[in-house]
Amino acid sequence: MGIKTLKTEIRSAGGTYKVECTARNKSFILDEPEEMGGSNGGMNPGEALLNALAGCKYMVAKMTYERCNIHLGDIQIEMEGEIDTDALQNMIQGNNANVDLRVGFRKITTKWFIDANNTKEEIEKFVDFVESRCPMKDTIERTPELNVVINGAKNLTRV
Repeated sequence: MGIKTLKTEIRSAGGTYKVECTARNKSFILDEPEEMGGSNGGMNPGEALLNALAGCKYMVAKMTYERCNIHLGDIQIEMEGEIDTDALQNMIQGNNANVDLRVGFRKITTKWFIDANNTKEEIEKFVDFVESRCPMKDTIERTPELNVVINGAKNLTRV
C-alpha cells in the first residue's frame, strides 16, 4: 500500500474546550474536566493520546499473536502518563519565560495484562515484539516532521 495520508478534523462542539473529532465518518468528543475549565464532555487530549497508543499496541498484539505462537486468552492494557499541569498552566497564563519547559508527557507507562497459555519469557518476548512494531509508539519515539498550515498557506515546519 505504500505511504498513506490519514486525515482527521475537529470542530467546536459547544462549550469552552469541547470539540468533535472526526475521521472516516467516525467521531468522538474531546473536552477538559470541569476543574480545567471544561464541561467534562469527553476525554481530554492526553487521555485520548494514551488510549490511541494503547489501542495501537492492542491491535498489533491481536494481529501478531498467532505468528508469535502465543496461545492468547485475553489482553488488557492500562496506560499512565505523567504530565506537569503546573508547567502547562504557567505556559498558558504566560507566567513562565522558559519556552523550553516540557508541557507534554514526561513519562508514559504501559501495563500489560495478558492471559495466555505461555511461559513468562514467551509473553515478555511477545510484548517486546509488539512494542517494537507499534506505529503510534514509533511516532512518539521518532518525532515526525511537523508542519503547520494556516488558512491554506504553509507557515512553519518543525522537526
